[in-house]
Amino acid sequence: MPDSAALLLLLLIHILATVFICMSPVSADISQRRRHNWLAAKALAYGLAVGVVLLAANSGVGWSMIAALLVVTSQLLMETLKQLKARTFAIDLVLTHLLPLALLLAIWCSHTHNWRELGVLVSALFEPKILILLIAYLFVLHPTSALIAQLLRPWLNHTDLSNEASLKNAGKLIGFLERFLILTFVLLGQWSAIGFLLAAKSIMRFNDTHTARRPVSEYVLLGTLLSFTFSLVTGITVSRLLLWLA
Repeated sequence: MPDSAALLLLLLIHILATVFICMSPVSADISQRRRHNWLAAKALAYGLAVGVVLLAANSGVGWSMIAALLVVTSQLLMETLKQLKARTFAIDLVLTHLLPLALLLAIWCSHTHNWRELGVLVSALFEPKILILLIAYLFVLHPTSALIAQLLRPWLNHTDLSNEASLKNAGKLIGFLERFLILTFVLLGQWSAIGFLLAAKSIMRFNDTHTARRPVSEYVLLGTLLSFTFSLVTGITVSRLLLWLA
């Protein structure tokens, strides 16, 4: 089996494993022991699949067994950590995807002896253009969210806004995705897509704002315009910097 095919199969195994995680029983009438058995079966299947792929890639019985054991152990450890900590998006991202994918990449590099190429790839991530893009995306996420919240603080405690129901952290996530997309569209030069995004958000918000009190409508509009402004300015600035470095 080609090394590239082995890597693709490992990634496919990880995707299927995450699907089984979503299918795990979580209802109140399911015992804790049954949940643990489900997760243990998932971890065992995950590890066996990785071992079979490595065997098919002529990695050797010994290394395939070691890799399978590493995967099973790591999966059980990750699931235990998720049970101990409060479930958040960041924790799920790290424990469900980033760390398992990093382990699979390490296993694949050990199988193919591509550690040097991996080092070259990692060093390329520290080039000025890549760092500028990374800083820009990080800026339009959390720091910009904090700035917008600070600018909107004078209206946040308005009596007409304090009792408005909303999904927990939904507005923050919408803002993250909105600014991420706008920055991406600016860097790609897709200005029409930005207009489409603004129109789509306006339509989605119409049902909420046309029956709402005027302060609520103004608050939503102000937050949207601030989010778009920060993202557009950041995108234009980064585009100019990238052209200057070219």
